[in-house]
Amino acid sequence: MLHVDTMAADQPLQGLVWLAEGKVRLLDQRVLPDQVVAIECGNPAQVLAAMRDGVVCGAAALGIAAAYALALAARRPVPPVNWLTALQPLLDELAAVQPMAANLHWALGIMRQTIASTSPTDDMAVRLLQAAQAIQAADREANQTMAKLGVQLLRRHQAPVHRVMLHGYGGDLSGGGGGTTYGVARTASAAGLVGEVLVNEGRSLLPSASLGLSELLRSGAPAALHADVEAGRLMKHDGVTWVLVGAERIAANGDVIGPLGSYMLAILAMHHGLRFMVVASTATIDMSLADADDLGPDQLGSGSLTRGGGESSPLEVTPVELIDAIVTEKGIIEQPDERKVASLMSVRQLH
Repeated sequence: MLHVDTMAADQPLQGLVWLAEGKVRLLDQRVLPDQVVAIECGNPAQVLAAMRDGVVCGAAALGIAAAYALALAARRPVPPVNWLTALQPLLDELAAVQPMAANLHWALGIMRQTIASTSPTDDMAVRLLQAAQAIQAADREANQTMAKLGVQLLRRHQAPVHRVMLHGYGGDLSGGGGGTTYGVARTASAAGLVGEVLVNEGRSLLPSASLGLSELLRSGAPAALHADVEAGRLMKHDGVTWVLVGAERIAANGDVIGPLGSYMLAILAMHHGLRFMVVASTATIDMSLADADDLGPDQLGSGSLTRGGGESSPLEVTPVELIDAIVTEKGIIEQPDERKVASLMSVRQLH
């Protein structure tokens, strides 16, 4: 069911909302910011289609949507003898939407564990809904913490005024709320640390950078849109101090798999003496992937951001030696390497 809504100027967008009548409400990222179209999904097939068609974009948002799809799948009149066997085909379909989206697979792992550990006397639909809502809340809390830590990092590297460049969409709709890179930029702007936010627009980036720009302007952060091919000139002449990007997956050594263009920006940042920050929760870190050197175009060729009709946005690897800091909800890794990543991941937290 489609609904065309108005966008309140003082309210953040909520990309995924569980409705009391047992449906999940998704904002269609394909038409924002020009229109605010909400899609209500009452069964898992509708959520899966929305994920495949680009209604939902971003690894964390895909994970939350997948969790709600499983909660919907458990709302059946006749429970199966074995829930895990019954839901495994849907688990497989959800995982296949984006093999490189670590947050998606992290969320599916939690849902699979919930299914396996639920007693036959428990209500599976209730248990899976609770798990899905906890995943969404955990991502929102992680984003809030990362925003604070990112601001701390900016404060430590003082400049008369920071001018930050954002690449790839890391706003409110990319996960449970608050955003990753956009959360840092907004919080830093509110604290008076940022004079201007430069938003990269590139044909390979989905959703459109205009969505992120509108979020920043709505929050009061000074922001401007520019073509990604202008990045080098802006770094050289316009006082850029930091480049901020997100990640689909981070290897154990700190290599980052992210949106196309990140590698180029990291090289340009190093050449111009700027700092390069990755903002991503620990759900993005894959300790089973030693490094990303051996990942080929076939594995990186399709990212999590897709349009209806099958067009996809490729991913690429930014080597760890080009990264100045990885900001997570557990802490900041400056000059990351395998030892520092392992040390961070040994810290026990919800995420």
